[in-house]
Amino acid sequence: MNLPLQIAWRYLRRPTDRLVSAVGFVSVLGLVIGVMALVISMALMTGYRGDLQKKLLGGNAEIFVYSVGGPIQDTKQVVATVRGTPGVSEAAPVLFQRALVTTERNSTGTETMLKGIEPARAAGSPMIAKIVGPHGKFDTAAGERGVAVGRYLATRLGVAAGQSISITVPAENGGSFMPRSASFVVTNVFDTGFYEFDARWLFIDLGEAEALLNAPGAANLLEVKLATGADLDQVTRAIETRTEHRYAVSDWRDMNHQLFSMLKIQQLVLFIVIGLIVFVSTFNIVSTLIMTVHEKRKEIGILSSMGAQSGTVTRIFVWYGTMVGFLGTATGILIGIVICWLITRFHLVSFPPEIAQVYFVSSIPFITRPVDLTIIAAFSIVVSFGATILPSLRAARLNPVEALRHE
Repeated sequence: MNLPLQIAWRYLRRPTDRLVSAVGFVSVLGLVIGVMALVISMALMTGYRGDLQKKLLGGNAEIFVYSVGGPIQDTKQVVATVRGTPGVSEAAPVLFQRALVTTERNSTGTETMLKGIEPARAAGSPMIAKIVGPHGKFDTAAGERGVAVGRYLATRLGVAAGQSISITVPAENGGSFMPRSASFVVTNVFDTGFYEFDARWLFIDLGEAEALLNAPGAANLLEVKLATGADLDQVTRAIETRTEHRYAVSDWRDMNHQLFSMLKIQQLVLFIVIGLIVFVSTFNIVSTLIMTVHEKRKEIGILSSMGAQSGTVTRIFVWYGTMVGFLGTATGILIGIVICWLITRFHLVSFPPEIAQVYFVSSIPFITRPVDLTIIAAFSIVVSFGATILPSLRAARLNPVEALRHE
């Protein structure tokens, strides 16, 4: 250990003045609180964005293929073409339509979105597995047509598993949209944690949706899942080429570009605002160093009279302030990680339906990423180091004769 570092460690470990010790503790505490707040806030935004993206992709897909003029008529051929595209692991047709749902307790009807999917997709998607239910199919054991309902929607409709509902949809018959109705039995009340699904969507078998909408073999949309490691842009262009540009092709980024751009801006603004706490806490480090310099005038004078150069004295207090910064940063990061783990483990941040409707999710995990922790640590230590410059230069300019004469 070099001499400036050794002396700085002694000053930090054994302050001789109680006031200096108290101010030093406050400076470390302020830095700990600032760093902890940064860790928690960044984990909040990272977890929210990641969880929202995961649920969006889990319930839908990375790429969407659809016909602008109406449903896809040659569905089987298009599905085969898309599935043969390099980088595609799955391409599945879906059929969706606005619907009106009536029940015994809700005879006036509630507007929802009806989506017909292939229940076999549940094997490769945890989100769809939650929707379809433990039996892996929508039909009941008695062969009745089944429907999966989200928990918020089920509460609003006043239904539970095993009860019947009536679904009415507009269906084109000879150029006019005549309503068609059918009764379904609720086979599963799902809870995906994604408010949009849990409060607005009904899911039925694709074949039942085709029969209800009088659209055999037609689909509104193809949902395409990518193989592991596949490039999203490259696969999108390949699908457009293979389908001869007869269909519109977009990806999940296009569908949610505005939302995720806003979240990135919010995370940056949050970092800047809460980073001001760290910046302000460095004023306590400056105060601690100035008081330490005043307290150690005699020692500084002795060192200077023994031949220590001004650079040596400067490095002593630079090391002192840097160690205070490192101690506060390390403690703040550690406490922040523990708090984030507790919040995520016990789902301490969850929302009622009226709030979940705003944030799209029912609960938020707090995810700490190494890259975020590295940026926070670097920012905190650099700011702490900057706070040591002025007091350290002041200590180096002390006249040893004047310092010793007043002792």
